[in-house]
Amino acid sequence: MKFSYLALTTMLFMSFSASLFAFDTAKNKLKNETGINLPTQEWKFPDGIDEIGALDISKLPDSPYAKAVIYGYQLITQTHNYIGPNAKDSKKAYAGNNLSCSSCHASAGTKQFQSSFVGIVARFPQFNARGDKVVSIEDRINGCMQRSMNGKALPLNSPEMRAMVTYMHWLSQGIPVGANIKGQGLGKVNLLPRAASPKKGKIVYEANCVACHGENGEGLQNPDYKTGDYYIYPPLWGDDSYNTGAGMYRLIKAAQYIKHSMPQGNPTLSDEEAFDVASYINSQPRPIKADREADFPDRSIKPLDMDVAPYDDNFSIEQHRFGPYKQMYK
Repeated sequence: MKFSYLALTTMLFMSFSASLFAFDTAKNKLKNETGINLPTQEWKFPDGIDEIGALDISKLPDSPYAKAVIYGYQLITQTHNYIGPNAKDSKKAYAGNNLSCSSCHASAGTKQFQSSFVGIVARFPQFNARGDKVVSIEDRINGCMQRSMNGKALPLNSPEMRAMVTYMHWLSQGIPVGANIKGQGLGKVNLLPRAASPKKGKIVYEANCVACHGENGEGLQNPDYKTGDYYIYPPLWGDDSYNTGAGMYRLIKAAQYIKHSMPQGNPTLSDEEAFDVASYINSQPRPIKADREADFPDRSIKPLDMDVAPYDDNFSIEQHRFGPYKQMYK
């Protein structure tokens, strides 16, 4: 009887633990496996663009490919002029806000740990947990269009989609298929043993962010927006910002970006400050993405900072939204 009681207690504990700590890191790693094992590549990009993302057209040939690269660059850095709400051609108003792709993918996608485009074409097709399927680079671009840009998908064979992919292809030259590159994606951040605090985040925001992004997160509009980017500093909330389906709306991702990027050019925030200010920013009003319940259909690898049910664990929506994430991972 004693053995049976012990066995029952153990089974209940294991069952409880399995439901409490639900994110399956081993399964996630397996689903992302490609079987391609190459050395991590050194950070590099073409001679025709510099470290601040300025394109030198004189270093490109006079060819259809180069013209597509240039148009792709313009789409990335002046998105609003070409496919924004007030695009020159109203039929091409695919984006729902006036952000540019480079609002997040800084310096035309050439900054390390700011979701750079350098080498990105070499990593697609790839598994995407949000859809639980393998996606193309075009699929991924349209994910940004519908979420970060709060708009609608680009037609797959449109000149705009082809130009964006060509620009990313040009930035990926010399990177072997399947290889990772130093500085890709977002940098690491240490998870906190406590929940992130919007109240503390407001203090961090006022001390470090308000000068550029504004007291109300409205950003700073470019006076020369007709020939350049719409914003000098993008809005962080409000109608012209990313919607709730964007990666930046997930707290861990936002903290990663902020930790390694902000303040721009001199990232100095601690892990705690990054989490707190991210929680403050994402507690402010912004456009709502519908049908987020369908995201991450495999609940066992649903990110813990996803604030929409259903879940495969016992944590509350509040805990998924703010943490403490350190205790929530297996």
